[in-house]
Amino acid sequence: KVTVDGVTKEYKNVWILPTMKGKFYGGGMKVAPDQDRNDPEGKVTTVVVHGALRLKILINFPKIFAGKHTSLPIVDILKGKEISVEYDKPTALQIDGETIRDVLGYTVKA
Repeated sequence: KVTVDGVTKEYKNVWILPTMKGKFYGGGMKVAPDQDRNDPEGKVTTVVVHGALRLKILINFPKIFAGKHTSLPIVDILKGKEISVEYDKPTALQIDGETIRDVLGYTVKA
């Protein structure tokens, strides 16, 4: 479940769900191509890749390096000043390259 500025949306079969202040992560993947670290409104972006079978993910994954994945129906781009993510089971996260295990949720405020 993802809540952005008080509006909640539930997702199933989520593959990746980064919340970012910048455009890139993971060694050059342009995950949030429209995100601006200097956004005058101070918004952050969450990218939800969801609802697809493994083959579809593998076929489309290379698009993420050029930021061409954002128009795919399996990708939602959410922007806001406060983003909360809740998981249905304990999940491992990475924060600046450090792995945090057994996370049930987090909130980011811009």
